[in-house]
Amino acid sequence: MSEPRSLEIHCFGPPTARVDGQPAAAPVLWHKHLALLVYLALSPERSRSRSHLLGLLWPERPHSLARQSLNGAVRRLRTELGRTRLRSEGENLTLAGEALDVDALRFEALLERRPADAAACLTGDFLEGFALDDAGAFEEWADRERERYRMRGAAAWTAAGEAALAAAQPAKAVEAATRALTLQFHAEPAVQLLMRALALANDTAGALAAFRRFETALLDIGARPSRDLVALAERIGQQPGRRAPTARTEPRMPLVGRHRVHREAFTAVAEALAQGPRALLLSGDPGAGKTRLLNECCERLQLGGAVVSTVRPLESDRDTPWSTLRSLIRGLLRGPGSAATDPGALTVLAALAPAGHDHAEVTAALGSLLRAVADEQPVGVGIHDAHLMDDASLEALGAALTDSPGARICAIVTSPNVLDQMPRSLLWLRREIGRRIPGVAVTLDPLTEAETRELVLSQSAWCLHDEARDRLARRIYFETRGSPFLIVTLLRALANASALREEALAWPPPGGTTDSPLPISVPNLARRAISTWVAELDAESRSVLQAASIGPPMIDLDLIATLTGLPRARIEDSLASLERRRFVACDGERFAIIAPLVADVVANEWLVPGERRNLRARAIEALASRTDLESLRFRAKLRALNDVRRDRPA
Repeated sequence: MSEPRSLEIHCFGPPTARVDGQPAAAPVLWHKHLALLVYLALSPERSRSRSHLLGLLWPERPHSLARQSLNGAVRRLRTELGRTRLRSEGENLTLAGEALDVDALRFEALLERRPADAAACLTGDFLEGFALDDAGAFEEWADRERERYRMRGAAAWTAAGEAALAAAQPAKAVEAATRALTLQFHAEPAVQLLMRALALANDTAGALAAFRRFETALLDIGARPSRDLVALAERIGQQPGRRAPTARTEPRMPLVGRHRVHREAFTAVAEALAQGPRALLLSGDPGAGKTRLLNECCERLQLGGAVVSTVRPLESDRDTPWSTLRSLIRGLLRGPGSAATDPGALTVLAALAPAGHDHAEVTAALGSLLRAVADEQPVGVGIHDAHLMDDASLEALGAALTDSPGARICAIVTSPNVLDQMPRSLLWLRREIGRRIPGVAVTLDPLTEAETRELVLSQSAWCLHDEARDRLARRIYFETRGSPFLIVTLLRALANASALREEALAWPPPGGTTDSPLPISVPNLARRAISTWVAELDAESRSVLQAASIGPPMIDLDLIATLTGLPRARIEDSLASLERRRFVACDGERFAIIAPLVADVVANEWLVPGERRNLRARAIEALASRTDLESLRFRAKLRALNDVRRDRPA
């Protein structure tokens, strides 16, 4: 036989071989023969000298007998594998590379480029359960290789887990980290991945338990976790917004689909933490999930040790220079590194006013503050609805990023995906990201039908049959066209209100198709779902939400206190409860109702016209003594609404 037959050598798990796709004949699998094939396959250029092989595999036999054993092994292997599979080249013996597949070599080739595929090669330990009692040198080599593959395998699983976490798949990241720790229990990068993945999956207790297990395992061998890992555990335990779950807490919906968008966004965050400044622009239609993704990015920044400042501009901020920057600066000054900022820069930033400041001077001062804070710890800046912020603030932030190479800063902004709604500064930022400003701009499109189905199936445990879940997934996609906000709203309502389920599943109608007219329109179904959601609230929280629904976009606690008669402490408790139930969101300093549709449903379906007019009138009176532009504008809006003779639902 002149050509070598195809040969597969499996080194991970119990070693074996296959020839032409079939299990190899017994002579190939004899221990010394298989050991010879494995060793040659993993040798440099798949070649070794005969004298080296004699000392490795037959060290205790006389030289002539050992050489006879090697020649016999080569002869039998050539019979089974083809004469050219093992070539004699002078004193060397070489394993031909044609039609050869070795899982250990495949693992090495994939490790850097595709770590998840490399990790999939690891079906067990290297030469698991394989031993040559009379070949000590081979055993020592196998032990060294086994430990090396465990170490590299742990690195592969960790890299695969990091990729899964970047694609918003924390469950896969947890599995990968667990596999890595199975291979190397003291691999700190793996336990760090495990802790971050559990924390991002909202399992704070699991993340801290993983740290304690790792700490105990290290103490048993006289070692301790690094300061970075201890700091991560402290951040997880203290992270703002991670409250202990209660029976009234609405679970956070998983991120599904959009793997490219999530990977690009979370990779930009990781690069900012490790390498230097990054800007991230998240654009999409209302309800597309921009706020959720911004919050996810901020959580990753906080887990990475960043000081994070977020702000949600109001419509009135657009015409007030430096208004957004003033709010951001308050958060940045919490960073310990801010004390090292040039005093002159702090003076400029402290005196920011709508007029009278040179843009270059403010930009230089902002850059000085950002770099000083970033020297101590990474910096995260989050801006919700950046199309409402003033041009001066955004231009200064963008310029400060370009002037701060190497500084660990991440700026994340959200905006509608409509060019004519973007102010000049936002269009400039969009154009410069990826050019002068490192970073990425991503668009959040509606979920596809498959992605909608994935989300529906994961959140419809009340559906007892696969057919019902499939029908529900088709209907929800048909009605929402992939809008994440509407999908989540409907799923939460259906989970809490059995009265809606029968109607939701009664589709398509008998004799109809999935294109048949629906018994209820998309907006009305969403409104009914939100209304059902509101019905679950306690009376005090509902009262606060009702007052907030006729108030300004950012909830004014003093105004709510006037309208409800509740003390601020009780209002703050109610807002915390409403945040857990996903009615409101907090940008770090102020609360806002999570979406205009929610505010509209509460105002028009949980307040009768007379109640709305009375609340507006009392708000107008309460705002009369205020002179700030935001209050003046909102008071004028309320007066206009109350001047309308007929108070119609929106």
